[in-house]
Amino acid sequence: MSPDAQAPRRNAWDLAMSAGFVLFAGYHVWTTAFGMPVAYLHRPIHLAFAVALGFLLYSARGQKRSQRAPVWDMALSLLALAGFGTAAWLAEPISERLAMVDPLSAWQLFCGGTIILLVLELIRRTVGWLLAAVAILFLAYAFLGPHMPGVLAHRGFGWKAIVDYQAYGLEGIYSSAVGVSSTYIVVFIIFGTFLEMSGAGEVLMDLGRALTGRYRGGPAKIAVLTSAFFGTISGSAAANVYATGSFTIPLMKRTGYSPVFAGAVEAAASTGGQLMPPIMGAAAFLMADILGIPYLKVCAAALIPSVLYFFSILMMVDFEAAKLGIKGLPKEELPDLRATLRRSVLLTPIVVLVGVMLAGYTPFMAAFMATASTLAASWCVPGKRMGLRQVIKALDTSGRRTVLIAVACAGAGLIIGVVTLTGVGLNISSLVITASGGNTALALVLIMVASILMGVGTPTTVAYIIVATLGVPALQNLGFEALPSHFFVFYFGVLSMITPPVAVASYAAAEVAGADMMRIGVTGTRLCFVAFLVPFLFMYEPALLMVGAPTKILLAFATALVGCVALAGALEGWYLGCIGPALRVLLFASALLMIFPGHRTDLFGFALLAAITLWRRSRRAAAAAQSPSNGEA
Repeated sequence: MSPDAQAPRRNAWDLAMSAGFVLFAGYHVWTTAFGMPVAYLHRPIHLAFAVALGFLLYSARGQKRSQRAPVWDMALSLLALAGFGTAAWLAEPISERLAMVDPLSAWQLFCGGTIILLVLELIRRTVGWLLAAVAILFLAYAFLGPHMPGVLAHRGFGWKAIVDYQAYGLEGIYSSAVGVSSTYIVVFIIFGTFLEMSGAGEVLMDLGRALTGRYRGGPAKIAVLTSAFFGTISGSAAANVYATGSFTIPLMKRTGYSPVFAGAVEAAASTGGQLMPPIMGAAAFLMADILGIPYLKVCAAALIPSVLYFFSILMMVDFEAAKLGIKGLPKEELPDLRATLRRSVLLTPIVVLVGVMLAGYTPFMAAFMATASTLAASWCVPGKRMGLRQVIKALDTSGRRTVLIAVACAGAGLIIGVVTLTGVGLNISSLVITASGGNTALALVLIMVASILMGVGTPTTVAYIIVATLGVPALQNLGFEALPSHFFVFYFGVLSMITPPVAVASYAAAEVAGADMMRIGVTGTRLCFVAFLVPFLFMYEPALLMVGAPTKILLAFATALVGCVALAGALEGWYLGCIGPALRVLLFASALLMIFPGHRTDLFGFALLAAITLWRRSRRAAAAAQSPSNGEA
């Protein structure tokens, strides 16, 4: 009997839901291939699918349903169709009217107010109370402007004006956040899902195991590499933890790492996947769109910081393995590299993706063509061929995954709408400059904290949209360039995924590892400590973002790599053997001097590290001469 014959029969509700999600994803495949409607039509249709299906998929407790939705959620789903359907039906007259001047009909006001409330409720169910509360606070701020103190005061707006601005323009719910969700993000979710179901994810994991598994601390290095590979296309640090951590965390625990350290490695590496080009969880395309620069320039800027991030973690897990005496995996437990490379044809869609964009096509067209190439590549590997059933399943899964992102982007749109309506972004810039007394270093610290707080609990791309809306104007008013400013807030928005107390990647890792979330968060923050340094450095010296003369960029990169080795030794307490507090402080100083670009700092840092290395080697040699049988010191 075939596996399909043994599978339980799906009920009518399950089939109807699958049909809805296939239509949702299929609509975006069609519009990407044959041309997208105007924004006033396309964005309401996108949210009509997402919100209507979202109320049927998520219960009032925020849990995904496997059974028929209750009547009240069906009613909310129909209200969503009516509200967003009205905006789509009236797309042409709405695009021609004068916003907040031409009056809305009673039905239009009802529909506009309804979709705002529906989006807030669905945000609570899908993303959580935090983003919903922030959006509500911003909406309240739009009402209460005259009662706010100092620079936060504004003239205030009535509910009709707020509904008009938020629900019938391209600055509120349908702002750039939903614009990106309905073009770039959804197509890349579809691409990532097809890539995953073709078996490419397995190839990436096997490559990581084959390349690093036999070395000291191999299981942890497997986690770092596979999370870097997989994380760039997943778009979610928590999803990355579940996808790769279910294999890597038990393997790390079995070979001697503590549950806390194993979970922290996976959480840190999965978070870093969002910083890894070429896709960066789709944030690269959004950043390129906002800045008006080529996508490949964003990828180039992200390359050195992401390499430093993962190299630093690799060094830390290596030093931890040295302390604990953890060896690599035996050869029989590792996949054969040649066999894995024979299946690497499944990774050609990633090459197609970059190649099509190099040819000058839009990122979403490149994603569409890469998705098509995924189907072709799957037929080159026996047992991985994707037929009609697998294609429908991939579209169904893509539609389900898009709901959360689309709703979160709609919530970000509410925040963006209030910022543009009230001008609070400029007020926040004034507050930051006033609070810092004009000191740029202190201002960067304040914006770092704000970016981490604003990014908590939200998907990578949504976190970036929120922090860029509020943080970048302040940085530019302080005199910083646009590209470093966007990367600065993006980095710290992403690092909120692992930074306690609200750290979604750490929560996911704690669940898989069976360890305390807070301890995993603290350890994970230590593992990715270099990511807290690099953004400050490229704000003052953009060589780390590939800006400047090639020799300057190469020197900054090389010395920063050596600095990561010293940083790992300082934080792990191991450098050619266990070291005490004094040497850890010296190593930390050496690391800072080399990571910070500049000829003098590099020279002093390298000289200090060389002195420490020579002294440690002499101590090891002396210890070995006195007691050869004891091995290394």
